[in-house]
Amino acid sequence: MAETIILNIASKVLGSLGSLAINEVGLGWGLDEELKTLEGTLSTIKEALSYAEEKQGKNHVVKIWYERLQATFYEADNLLDEFQYEALRRQVQSMKSNHHHHHHSRSRSSIRIQKLVGKFFSCCSHSNDFRFKFEMGNRIGKIKKRLDMIGEDRNRFYPIGTTTESKQTHHNSAGSTSVSSDVNESEFFGRANDRLRILLLLMTPHADYDYISVIPIVGIAGVGKTAFVKIMYNDERVVEHFGMRIWVKVAQDFNVKRVVQKIIQCITDSPSVDFSPKQTKAILAEKLQGRRFLLVLDDVCNCDNRDWVKLLNFLRHGNKGSKIIVTTRYKSVASTVGTVPMHNLTGLPDDDCRKLLWSWAFRKNDGEQHRNFSEIGKEILEKCHGYPRAIKTLGNLLFMKNDENEWLYLKGKELWELEQNNKHDILPMLRLKYNPLPTDLKRCFVYCSIFPKNYEIEIDKLIQLWMAQGLIQSSGLNHKLEDIGADYLNQLCSIFFFEKIEQHGNLSNTCRMPEIIHDLAVYMANEESISTNYRFGRISKSVSHVPFHDSDCSGEKELTKSLFELEKMRTVLFPFHAVGASDEGFVDEFISRFKYLRVFDLSNSSFRKLSHSIGNLKHLRFLDFSGNANIETLPNAICKLYNLQTLRIEYCVKIRELPKNIGNLISLRNLNLTTQQSCLPDRQIRRLTSLQSFRIIGCGNLTSLPEGMQHLTALTTVTIAACPKLASLPSTMKNLANLRNLEISNCPNLNLAGWEEFRGLRMLQ
Repeated sequence: MAETIILNIASKVLGSLGSLAINEVGLGWGLDEELKTLEGTLSTIKEALSYAEEKQGKNHVVKIWYERLQATFYEADNLLDEFQYEALRRQVQSMKSNHHHHHHSRSRSSIRIQKLVGKFFSCCSHSNDFRFKFEMGNRIGKIKKRLDMIGEDRNRFYPIGTTTESKQTHHNSAGSTSVSSDVNESEFFGRANDRLRILLLLMTPHADYDYISVIPIVGIAGVGKTAFVKIMYNDERVVEHFGMRIWVKVAQDFNVKRVVQKIIQCITDSPSVDFSPKQTKAILAEKLQGRRFLLVLDDVCNCDNRDWVKLLNFLRHGNKGSKIIVTTRYKSVASTVGTVPMHNLTGLPDDDCRKLLWSWAFRKNDGEQHRNFSEIGKEILEKCHGYPRAIKTLGNLLFMKNDENEWLYLKGKELWELEQNNKHDILPMLRLKYNPLPTDLKRCFVYCSIFPKNYEIEIDKLIQLWMAQGLIQSSGLNHKLEDIGADYLNQLCSIFFFEKIEQHGNLSNTCRMPEIIHDLAVYMANEESISTNYRFGRISKSVSHVPFHDSDCSGEKELTKSLFELEKMRTVLFPFHAVGASDEGFVDEFISRFKYLRVFDLSNSSFRKLSHSIGNLKHLRFLDFSGNANIETLPNAICKLYNLQTLRIEYCVKIRELPKNIGNLISLRNLNLTTQQSCLPDRQIRRLTSLQSFRIIGCGNLTSLPEGMQHLTALTTVTIAACPKLASLPSTMKNLANLRNLEISNCPNLNLAGWEEFRGLRMLQ
């Protein structure tokens, strides 16, 4: 929610203030003292954020304070970004000056002329420096003043002497000593195949009689893992098979001592006692000796291999055939503990969903309502995606509602909207998985609320979007941001917040959110992100990210006034349903209004011309024109986007040539292109030394690649597709030490002699 976002922004801003580049720029303009003072004020206020995080939902004053602080932090972030931009601009100018000096011999007359020109530009430069220093100093002062006022207001809710360390999270330490029969067999629907498989695993002896068999059951929160295992735990055949059954709810951090104490408490049916390790081993040896037991460890959130081995050593006195069931939301836990493949518990089939909904909506009344509401009920069930907890909650909301309009009202609402108006437990249950996530992962997850439901996004593109918003933080271990982003996605996949979809051929792998998880993302995004049809109503001024979901963009000119009031907009997306912006004036309006954009996705658009004002978007990191079949030229002003990390112009089949100064994009990490050129500009390409990924697609006239690619030492991936005239690759490319992947497809005339031994070569047809 908002507190997660602002804490991360605060950390990012403070990190920027402490960076060498910002300090050098500040010192160069005599603003170093102002920046240090700003850093001190921001640090002081950041201390209050964790404390205020608890209070925001309950205290209106704190909520307003948060909103003011968030706006100010964003402003500080934009300010520091402009320092960064100015430093990059000067770096480009310095490189051009050195290049010019190196490549041109000069006569006396030319030297005299250059000195005169140099004096002129020197005067202009001093004038610009003074203007820049004055403007930036003024803005720093305003932000400092605003933060001072916010700092004074924090005393209303942040008691003097309170520290973030005093905020402790308290857990219920009482262990589950037995399992109540709160899951009635008659009220449990479906899962016949799941039950049969687990029953076989429980009743079949493990091949290694000296080893306890561990069965991991994995599934998203709310899918019914605990209820399912309780049914199995109380099954007559299981009760008869195991001489001892033990149930422990773990929930919190996996602590071997605490888990063992709960096991003893369950076995002895006595209060928890803090036994020594020696006493613990003796008690368990006595109680488990010669007995076949079933131990259920419910809701294990984390467990490393060392702790797991320690626990198994305490249980080794049990008889052969003893089993452990571990329920968890995390695939990583299942991989650590399981001796058999993890069992993935998914949503209920449609027929079982319907039975469960009816049982909660009508209770014992099986009258005509079933038939009257049958069709509406099916549509309502689509929101639940087979999750029993969601179905029960909606069924409870529908109980005693016999008016068709009340059912239709519920049908028209998303789960996250119901969350705001009803005290139920669908999304709070899912939040159990969200809350423990690191702040960086939370922000990446919440940002994905901008995509529509079931939207498949290219994995590389998703990571590039995260990077563009500053959501991926460097680990300080020389790890690439792209690799950190891939790790973030893997972690989100491991808890079922995302699912990867492997593609074949030369298609990029994609991923998507399960629908019910998308509801959680929208709910957590609050007003920071918004998924809306742009023509509907007013939009909160705190909104920073706006996607366009409407597949009919014919109403571009009908954009509401409130949208253009969002001066701090950071994301504009037009990627959905393969329809983008078509009106040049509409696009120009965005460029002129939203000068703080980090992401501008105009993929699949159809406009023919792009305004030179695109060069004013100093903060832009991600720019996508891919799939525009009408645009013929890109303005050279694009080359002023010194912060740009990703430029995607593939499948723009009419683009005649790349902008002439494309080498100025010194921050560019990802370049995807299609061009009608027969060769790429060598002097410009060789200057893109930050480039990590280079994708050359559909260049029908391209005959060769620039020799200067040997200077792209950061390059890890090169993809070449559908370039029928390309004859060879520069031999110097083999010297690129970081090049891991070379993917080639549909290049029939390409001679790869000498590349056969390259381990990263992948030929795709």
